[in-house]
Amino acid sequence: MSGDPTNARLWTDADFWVADSLATPNPIDANSPFGAGWTMGGLLDGDDGMPESRDEDTADHYAWGGILVRSSRKNFKLSKKVSVLEDNPVTRSLAWPGSTSTQIVVPKPVPRKVAFETRDAATGVISRLITRRHAIVTLDGDQDENETDLRKSTFVAVIYPDSAGILFDKQVSQAVTGLAVAPATKTLAVGAIAQLVATATLADTTTRNVSADPYLQWATSAAAKATVQFGFVTAVATGAASISATYQGLTASCAVTVS
Repeated sequence: MSGDPTNARLWTDADFWVADSLATPNPIDANSPFGAGWTMGGLLDGDDGMPESRDEDTADHYAWGGILVRSSRKNFKLSKKVSVLEDNPVTRSLAWPGSTSTQIVVPKPVPRKVAFETRDAATGVISRLITRRHAIVTLDGDQDENETDLRKSTFVAVIYPDSAGILFDKQVSQAVTGLAVAPATKTLAVGAIAQLVATATLADTTTRNVSADPYLQWATSAAAKATVQFGFVTAVATGAASISATYQGLTASCAVTVS
């Protein structure tokens, strides 16, 4: 077998992020969550994917005898599409820019920062493309809406490069090799609240607090005894519960005793 199968990717999750201000900072790296100013576009239609379209004017130049000697290229344009299955403030602002909660006006698209993120569930690898300059996002055709199918809005983002011709900043994460929850055990009185911290170990052996990462999932084995939300555990009734955190295929837990 030739090639490296570990380089093959099956993207099992994807997200589309939007920032209204062009000054919104990018995440530090792909292992860091999107910060203030970024809003997730909503649930995406996985069957539609995130197709990319490249448009370019080309001209071929021939010498005597029909020999191709040169090709010239100009007017390059890159666009990407996403299909969002939610009706939320982000999709409404993209479909009807310039409108308000009480008035619908003729759309007036404005420059925005956008980011396209894909995840490989098997390896935990996250890949991001974040616009270096900006994008103009518009509704592509009609909004699908009927009584049997989910409402779907397909948006096309035309990507504008900076003066150096750079379209995107690309971020690729390191694989997560370990996950721990601290403390490993906790005793609480009924009604008390405690915060747990989830720490991921990356491939380069560095660690990162992922407690607030939107892709980390907290769960309890006994909601009648203790509940958890965003890492905060609330003791409900006397007994025991296992509070678990799952991140990129790894799980760690804290044994909680309620007295």
